[in-house]
Amino acid sequence: MDLLELMRLSREKLKPHWGLAFLICLIYGIALGVPSELNSYGELLSFLLAGPLQLGMCIFFLNSANNKPIAIENLMEGFKPLLQVLLAYAVMTIAILVGLVLFLFPGIVVSLGLSMTFFVMAENPEISFGDALQESWKLTEGYKMELLVLYLRFIPWYLLGLLLLVIGVFIAMAWHQHTLAMYYEYLKEERARKEALTE
Repeated sequence: MDLLELMRLSREKLKPHWGLAFLICLIYGIALGVPSELNSYGELLSFLLAGPLQLGMCIFFLNSANNKPIAIENLMEGFKPLLQVLLAYAVMTIAILVGLVLFLFPGIVVSLGLSMTFFVMAENPEISFGDALQESWKLTEGYKMELLVLYLRFIPWYLLGLLLLVIGVFIAMAWHQHTLAMYYEYLKEERARKEALTE
């Protein structure tokens, strides 16, 4: 698909909600960054918070992408299926680390293949972590390279955000996450289209 057009549409759709989206990403960054700087227990706390907060962000941005009500409370909704979220995040982290240790490329492929896991869980709160991981892998099959390009297109914006007293990073993060939510919807539409053609 036209990724630049997707980014433009995402930016336009997010325009009325920039402030709230920025706040969501800022809270996420502080919640993960501050504890890890304290001590070894802080690093463990950051690890335990990462999955639920990522799911909460996916709920927020998926709601925004689908024109559903959004609120800062969406961030806390990621803690509801707590065990499944923690298991999903742990498996994703281990799989990506193993891929990176073996070779860089497999780690990137695994990361891209599992990147939609929390969007799947956001849309299907009752799904098991294993099914969510598999669903993400199936959705991204044949689209990993395009997804990688989408990630790469945001790197200059993150770098620009660093120059803007770091605050700009969270603006770039909000735009990035919203675009990923829209790309997730695109992947679902593509799969539905392919399934309709095979019937």
